Amino acid sequence: MIVLQPVLETRACDGFALRPVAESVPYGFLSLNGGLTPAEVGTAVMSIADCDTVEPGNGTHPPRPTDALGAFLHGLLGTDGLFAPGGLRITDTASGTTLLPGCCNGLDEHRDWFEVVDGGWACFGHGPSPVAERHGSVVRLTVDAEDEGGR
Repeated sequence: MIVLQPVLETRACDGFALRPVAESVPYGFLSLNGGLTPAEVGTAVMSIADCDTVEPGNGTHPPRPTDALGAFLHGLLGTDGLFAPGGLRITDTASGTTLLPGCCNGLDEHRDWFEVVDGGWACFGHGPSPVAERHGSVVRLTVDAEDEGGR
């Protein structure tokens, strides 16, 4: 069976005290579903805010505040659109093989799957470099396209 789950890439929660958060590791994945605990929701929001912190550059953004609440809000409100790192985790339960989104892939890129459905291909980040490509009625998922002997 093939299982698809949306996942959010998490950040370390060290020192975050504005609300309860669940234990997380940097660059881990939190499965997004209707059963998240309040602490997991806190981890998700904290991770998105931390990822979207905009540092000032060329006078286009104000400096990041030094207080915890100001820094958190700066991450959530400092850009026109939030980036939520992650994507789809695809697991083949028969083989145990899992395709994870790579670096620089976001939940907003789920529409890239339309390219695959339409007979093309799509990549979902790098480090690893997961790829999905359609060949007739079959969709081939490659865990890491840069690994010649990979699954």
